[in-house]
Amino acid sequence: MIYHACHELPFTQIHIVDTEFYGDDGDQKTPVCLVVRELLSGEVKRYWMDELRQMEQPPFNIGSDALFVAYFASADFSVFLALGWDLPANIFDCHAEFLCQSNGETLPFGKGQIGALQYFGILDGDQTAKDYMRQRILTSGPWSSDERLAILDYCQSDVEGLARLFIAMLARWPLGPMDLERVLVRGRYVATVAKMEYRGVPIDANTLGLMRDNWQLLKRTLIEETDRAYGVYDQGSFRTHLFERYLKTQDITWPRLDSGMPQLDYAAFKSMALRYPKLEELRQLRKTVAAMGEIKLTVGSDGRNRTLLSPFQSKTGRNQPSTTKFIFGLPAWARSLIMPEAGTALAYLDFSSQEIAIAACLSGDDALWQAYASGDTYIQFAIDAGLAPSGATKESHKAARDASKAIVLGVQYGMSAYGMGQKANLHVLEAQDLLQRHKDVYRTFWRWADQNVNAGLAGEELHTVFGWKIRAGKGRDVKENTFLNWPMQANGAEMLRLACIALEEEGIGICAPVHDAILIEAPLEKIDQHVAYATSLMRRASEWVLGCGRQCHVDATIVRCPDRYMDGRGASMWSFIQSRLDKEAA
Repeated sequence: MIYHACHELPFTQIHIVDTEFYGDDGDQKTPVCLVVRELLSGEVKRYWMDELRQMEQPPFNIGSDALFVAYFASADFSVFLALGWDLPANIFDCHAEFLCQSNGETLPFGKGQIGALQYFGILDGDQTAKDYMRQRILTSGPWSSDERLAILDYCQSDVEGLARLFIAMLARWPLGPMDLERVLVRGRYVATVAKMEYRGVPIDANTLGLMRDNWQLLKRTLIEETDRAYGVYDQGSFRTHLFERYLKTQDITWPRLDSGMPQLDYAAFKSMALRYPKLEELRQLRKTVAAMGEIKLTVGSDGRNRTLLSPFQSKTGRNQPSTTKFIFGLPAWARSLIMPEAGTALAYLDFSSQEIAIAACLSGDDALWQAYASGDTYIQFAIDAGLAPSGATKESHKAARDASKAIVLGVQYGMSAYGMGQKANLHVLEAQDLLQRHKDVYRTFWRWADQNVNAGLAGEELHTVFGWKIRAGKGRDVKENTFLNWPMQANGAEMLRLACIALEEEGIGICAPVHDAILIEAPLEKIDQHVAYATSLMRRASEWVLGCGRQCHVDATIVRCPDRYMDGRGASMWSFIQSRLDKEAA
């Protein structure tokens, strides 16, 4: 019965594949070996690195009539790309499908292949021995003939375990035609991720080297200069009692732990900085100092930042790359290390107010869509809610727009009226009134949002337009905001995946995905052409999610060599750091 499910798939061959490789963080990987099992015939083939390097293409069928099966396939594709091979036409990534189908459940054994096998009750050999072999591979050799055989045996054991996992997944989660189509779309995204990871983000390696050489001095000076406005550091360390004193002098009510101590995690600081913009520099300072024990940004010998993008790792299906190894995970100022190489340019393309467009279209709220389509959702809400007259603009009614922005964004974040009021500097009663006006103006959206929340809390499955799903596991302590925001975030992730696939398959070189944005690279003389084409592809991808012929706006920022990328939120801190480096170099 299980194998019958495999035979029902519309492929003449199903290849279960695993590879082994090594390489320093930031560098492209070096292949070691590859093992492939054709599932329907049972034939197994094993190849060492010398054999692989002599091949112009994979030693098995990667055409439209075959299915490629792997776990975390983007890692295996690093071997393909290093060898100059084409990637398979049809990809089933068991990692992506395991996370999709189990999303919302507690996974006691983790999200890796071993955890997935244990989830299905499948044993997978001696883990201690496997860990030893993996570490031996990462040494990059040389290996004796016996060790080569042992490495091939280890790789084959992973293939055999993966075959059992694939069969178990098909048995529990049968694939209909639409399910398979969505699986293959996720597989195409995994292939796109592999190409992005292989390409990497160009970094100003010289400045990075100076920063590393002067890191402790920069840290000390940065604290001294920035903390003058706050007075919360002592001898280079953040002091809670000084922070409490600052909050009292500024009349700021801060979220508290059960112990009564202030909540000082990243999420709390981000939320409070949104409410109190004067806290943003302190937030950036704490994030910077936390990273200043050591600069962990992984940059290869060619000056490119590379790290695992970890697709599908979040509940919304978004990527979750390391916040210390990935350039876009670092504080905003550090992104100014991004610099196009000679003769090239970069472009940062982002979906404008993506979540608002998704909320409007998927809920069917025409009033909310008209607000988005106006080009300024916030001023349009002010007009719709009676806070500003028809024809009002950002310039003519700034206060009304600012208050409206706090409400519109607060709804997306699941913020309370109290939080919205703090962010907009409004009394809580004013914020409650504005929130009620939002509910009155956009009633269709709110009915849809409430239905999602109620369904999610009741344990029903929510899913995106392209099949990413979530269901709260039994006994899970879930919050209303999870299901309020999930449909917008998860469909936003789908939109970004579709856009990345479209760009990469149309020859647009992507360096990195960034939440709701894409960083592309092109020769200087072609950047304008690439930006225009990429923008049209992104708008088309948004239509696949939004439906009804509607599209998201896409904004573009071009950075031409020798200029560097600049995030406005970190501009002042970057200027400070650059000036200090210049003094040290003088």
